[in-house]
Amino acid sequence: MKQVLIVEDQRMPRENMERIILESDNYELAASVNGADVALAICRRKRIDLVLMDVCTTGNKDGIEAAAEIKEEFPQIKIIIVTSMVEVGYLQRAKKAKVDSFWYKDISPERLIDVIDRTMEGERIFPDKTPSVQLGLADSSEFTDKEIEVLRFVCDGLEYSEIAERMNISVRTVKFHVANILSKTGYANKTRLAIAVTNKNFIIPSRPEKIQ
Repeated sequence: MKQVLIVEDQRMPRENMERIILESDNYELAASVNGADVALAICRRKRIDLVLMDVCTTGNKDGIEAAAEIKEEFPQIKIIIVTSMVEVGYLQRAKKAKVDSFWYKDISPERLIDVIDRTMEGERIFPDKTPSVQLGLADSSEFTDKEIEVLRFVCDGLEYSEIAERMNISVRTVKFHVANILSKTGYANKTRLAIAVTNKNFIIPSRPEKIQ
């Protein structure tokens, strides 16, 4: 039986994943915790074959950071990120951390077991794209990569000049991108835009206190 570690801070999703593992024929629940910061320690103490990891958990470390640490020390352990967050950067970060698969929590039990089985057989499974989010009048799929990059800095509370410096572009170009996003979404200003974007979890700001 393959030994599974579940890392999930919300009770209902954690219990759902526990039930799926307990009712399966090929997997056994080794441990279930609510914080990614203890995941590596558990892998050191127990034989773990698979980790089902949420991104946002309790503690001082997110699931992708913990996954990267586990992969560095135990590359043979399979890791699947299972999250409800549609944050556009998580998919890229997960791939960079060398996780084996990535999926979203609206998955059915049958589909989750299928993803687990295929991952354990060596397949890497990732969605083709992040689920789209309605932001005002626009669908998030309408944004260009540059607009998303600018939007991330806006959500971090950076001024136009700071964004320009970070992106190595002119302040005028930054304002052009922001104006395009506001035109697409219909929001009156970048503050309302940033609040809407973060409320929908499309972007998780690194400095949320800056959004006022």
